[in-house]
Amino acid sequence: MGETAELIAAAAAQAGPLDWITSTLLIVSYPAEVVVAIFAVATALPRRAGFGRRLAAIVSLYLAASLLVIPSVYAMDYTDAPPVLESLVTLLMAVILMLSTVPAIMHAFDARPLQALFCATAGWTCQNLASGIEGTVALLAERVLGVSVEASVENTGAAATHLALLVVVFSVVYAACYLAFVRPIRRRGLGDMEDRRMLAVLGLVIVAVIVFDMANKELDAQGATLEVLLVLRLVHAAVCAFVLFMEYEMLYSRSLETRVALDAQMAAERERQWQLSQENREAINVKMHDIRHQIRMLADGAGAHVDQGFLADLAREVDVYDSLMNTGNEALDTILSEKALVCEREAIELSCIADGSALGFMSAPEVYSLFGNALDNAMRAVREVDDPDRRSISLVVRRVGELVSIHIENHFAGTLRFEGGLPQTTQEGPGHGLGTRSMRGIVERHGGTLALGTRGSVFTLDALVPIP
Repeated sequence: MGETAELIAAAAAQAGPLDWITSTLLIVSYPAEVVVAIFAVATALPRRAGFGRRLAAIVSLYLAASLLVIPSVYAMDYTDAPPVLESLVTLLMAVILMLSTVPAIMHAFDARPLQALFCATAGWTCQNLASGIEGTVALLAERVLGVSVEASVENTGAAATHLALLVVVFSVVYAACYLAFVRPIRRRGLGDMEDRRMLAVLGLVIVAVIVFDMANKELDAQGATLEVLLVLRLVHAAVCAFVLFMEYEMLYSRSLETRVALDAQMAAERERQWQLSQENREAINVKMHDIRHQIRMLADGAGAHVDQGFLADLAREVDVYDSLMNTGNEALDTILSEKALVCEREAIELSCIADGSALGFMSAPEVYSLFGNALDNAMRAVREVDDPDRRSISLVVRRVGELVSIHIENHFAGTLRFEGGLPQTTQEGPGHGLGTRSMRGIVERHGGTLALGTRGSVFTLDALVPIP
């Protein structure tokens, strides 16, 4: 990269347009390598509305910055400057480029800062791994075969060979990184990656990945032996692989923590519902005993009528007992039974037609999170409705061919504003507004689509998810 500005000047003055274009491509190749790797990891995140337009704007911005900033920075004269200054400038540019992708990711994807930082550090590590392998191939070609693939002012024609080597090596390494790292992350999603340890990972990437790679290139320029350089390149590749492994383990452990917490919550809810069921059975048995007693009294002519208050109490007991769901999916039964009891207590009508067996491909935490967030949002909206006839929530889960259809609707008061296809919460605090993002992440992780909207004063949620 240190000679890129000189390469463009030499190509423009001594060679034809093709050499100038090739040399220019070498300049933009560096940020392109970084952006491609980072945005490949970011595909695990839900896209914002207008994703294509947002992505085009980001690419245009990076392209313009590459052509304007990189040549001017690397054309600086370091002759009278301390030897370490050029290295510090190079390091600073690398860090700025990596950190600049964090707001870029948040602009194109529905991501929070630590999620975007995860993508930035992981993508940068993939780029550095590919860059190190490409440098090793170039080193072997030069020192073993005597063939130089590094473009210089004296040999601008080598730029095309260098570009070809970049394309081949980076394609192979990026494909391997996608299969081993990115694809498992896309299946798992990044919904729970809110770990402040990512700041420590950022420091590790800067020191162990970027600085190490710069040191290897400096030793190569100073003529270190082939054996030493190969060992250092191997260590650098191992460090990159370790960083990627560590980031995946952080994501995996975070996912396990969430799953354990949800399983514990579901177990507690099942225990509570079982106890509630037992209590209601006993209460209903007592009521049945009283009913038999009153029937005998009527039969004997000892009573003129049945106590209406007694019948109302019995109806409430039956309603609570009947609210315990049986849909064919244990996780769905748990969340629906819990919410039905709350709705019954708050005079909210919850109607449910659900084929829980159609959700068998989803994990229990996913079902619990998806329907828990959806019903919590619906109940929160209905609580603000004063008209008793409109305090209702409807849920339908059914199998439609090779798809499972989820439809939820409820009345709401006031107005709703949408951004990126998601309703904007009026609640305050760091936890609010994350439920709908989590729901969309779960649906899209299984290849489905989630649509939220309004129809008059009715809020609707529709999801279609393929059944594997």
